[in-house]
Amino acid sequence: MTPTRSQAGADRFWATAVSTLLIVAMLAAALIPWWPIYESTAFIVAGAVAIVAGAGIGVVGARRRWPAWMVVVAVFAAYLVLGVPAAVPGRALAGILPTPVGVADLLAAAALSWKQLVTIAVPVGSYQALLVPPFLSALVAATAAVTIALRSRRPAAAAVPPAFLLVGGITFGVVHTAFAVEAGLAFLVAAVAWLVRIAISKRRAITSGRPVEAALADARRVFGASALVAIALVGATAASVALPVPQRNVLRAELQPPFEPREHESPLAGFRAAFDPESSERAMLSVRGLPEGAGIRIATLDTYDGIIYSVGGVDGTALSGRFTRLPYRLDQSGAVDVRIEVSVLGYADVWVPGLGRLERIAFEGPRAEQLAEGFVYNDVTGTGAVQEGLDSGDFYTAFSVTPADPGSLVGLRPGTSVLPPSPDLPAELAQLLDEWAPATGDPGQRLAQLIEGFHDQGYVSHGLGEQRRSRSGHSLDRLAELATEIPMVGDGEQYAVAAALMARQIGFPARVVVGYLPGAEPSETDATAPAESDDITVFESADLQAWIEVQTAEGDWLSVDPNPDPREIPKPQPDEPTVVSRPQTALPPPAERTPVDDLDPEPDLSPDDQDDDAAAWLQVLLGVLGVTGIVVLVLVLIASPFLAIIAAKLRRRRLRRGAATVVERIEGGWQEFADSAADFGYPISPNATRAEQAATVGGLAPLVLASVVDRAVFAPDGPSDDVDRRVWESVDELQERLGAPRTRRERWRAAVSLTSLGGYAVTRRGARS
Repeated sequence: MTPTRSQAGADRFWATAVSTLLIVAMLAAALIPWWPIYESTAFIVAGAVAIVAGAGIGVVGARRRWPAWMVVVAVFAAYLVLGVPAAVPGRALAGILPTPVGVADLLAAAALSWKQLVTIAVPVGSYQALLVPPFLSALVAATAAVTIALRSRRPAAAAVPPAFLLVGGITFGVVHTAFAVEAGLAFLVAAVAWLVRIAISKRRAITSGRPVEAALADARRVFGASALVAIALVGATAASVALPVPQRNVLRAELQPPFEPREHESPLAGFRAAFDPESSERAMLSVRGLPEGAGIRIATLDTYDGIIYSVGGVDGTALSGRFTRLPYRLDQSGAVDVRIEVSVLGYADVWVPGLGRLERIAFEGPRAEQLAEGFVYNDVTGTGAVQEGLDSGDFYTAFSVTPADPGSLVGLRPGTSVLPPSPDLPAELAQLLDEWAPATGDPGQRLAQLIEGFHDQGYVSHGLGEQRRSRSGHSLDRLAELATEIPMVGDGEQYAVAAALMARQIGFPARVVVGYLPGAEPSETDATAPAESDDITVFESADLQAWIEVQTAEGDWLSVDPNPDPREIPKPQPDEPTVVSRPQTALPPPAERTPVDDLDPEPDLSPDDQDDDAAAWLQVLLGVLGVTGIVVLVLVLIASPFLAIIAAKLRRRRLRRGAATVVERIEGGWQEFADSAADFGYPISPNATRAEQAATVGGLAPLVLASVVDRAVFAPDGPSDDVDRRVWESVDELQERLGAPRTRRERWRAAVSLTSLGGYAVTRRGARS
């Protein structure tokens, strides 16, 4: 048995127990980034079972000297036996015993669940077999870490498997800043504790110092490790405050989403088709539980390119275009809880009608399992979809929350959401906005005036049959036509888009909603009263409508209907030219120019140009200085632990050289040389004589110095006053000789080495002759 294996403690109970507990602490800290993915007690059970099982396999394998293949077989057996009740609890018999179906799902999940995990909305709870990734990772990491700790010649490498487990949680997890600092600090403390444990074990294995000195050495190592942790914590905190936080990306943000909305036609593009006389009375949806006066949303659109209102940004990379699977539930905030039951009649599309912000959805009917598997949801816009599309006979129950009705738009303040960019507001709409809602008013007041303007001056026509001509579409030129036509004639397709663009001009984040509204008189807001009606609302094709949502300063998205009430449209009036009156001014005639005036030079505008150039150069200079300062700060933070070590050694040298007595200065000189030799890698034993330590270094000069120090220390009459100076000069010369044949990298490593600051430094090197 090698000394290293004996040190690891596989055959000693307490050493094994302490090592295993430290490894378990690292593994538990590494699982923290996985928590936001699950947020379920089932995850805690799966992680605990995996860590205990893996640690047990590692300990038993180390004590019984199992070969590697036997350890692998034990891990596979533990995965089969414990995996179903821990990672696929829905397939376990009585929640404990594995079943054939559960084992099949477990084996398939080992390869397939990783991709499913990053294409699904979080938290996932214990949905299907999605607990397999952390369970399998923790099981393998625990087995590998404990095996390395108890059987390897480099037990410090046991920190590597938990580190991979930590990185896996970050990679497959979510952007969750609430756990970032805690997870990193917890893992850092656990890893440093393990490394300190290894360092103490190594020192005890190669030394036989007195118990008091050994305890002091161990305390010195623990204190040094605590100082390094504190420095790292302070540095990380300072960096998080001083440096800008970059956009963090995780794997789930980079993979192709399971549903691509740009592959499907915008619900607003075929708006007019719903009012075709042949299909306008066709029943589309039957809904139970709708609040009074509320409609049901089909899709929310936030991207406008001047022609089509769609979702997901112009290039499809916006958050509103990322749809993920909804396996379990979503934690939503809202004032009113709503439960609706939707029966699909004649509706057939990929968009799943809903209300408010969805928390949970349950499908029923013959296609329930298929629809549940294919359902995806975008929490940014509150839009759901199924790749296969809904069809007649489908049924589902949706649980949602909606914001409280503000009662009036006048007191609203704009929210802060950033929507995909849209084209500039057409001049005709801008003029109409200035007429209806002057810029002198508050944002909420202007929004209310805008909606009132559409209600008062707008008329509804779909341009079908004998209705008043009304061109379809919602491009910029159609909106300009809407604003200039007298009377203003259009339908929800034009009114909603125009109102959204004008609301954004006021300052409100606004988006277009396509859905079904009951055939009641529209109001300013789509009120959601707490009292639900048990009556069933049947929506026909002609009930299709478009309205807008605006975000308030509280973060709520409120439905606002800009559509005017259907009423008789007056006959069009001829356009009358607008006469612009110009104020009369009385200007004095221009003064006659004199020959002197003709000689005046033209005004020089170059100073302004120079000022602009100077301002541009100043901005560039400030930017360069800012980047340089950040780089310097980062470098200082990285170098701070090493600078602390160098500063500690310089202070130790100054104290030794400035000791109170000559003997202490001479002994301090020898200790300085011995510490330098230890930092360069020489195995200096603290219990050896100075001559033995000098022999370890090799060469005649160290032996001569050891003899001089012994003679000066043990001389009956004491050393002369000049001996300490000569000893320190010899020490300086020997330190130069130690570093001369070495590379610059080796000299730097010696300068920041902790060897001489550890347990050896508490003893007087070569104190006995």
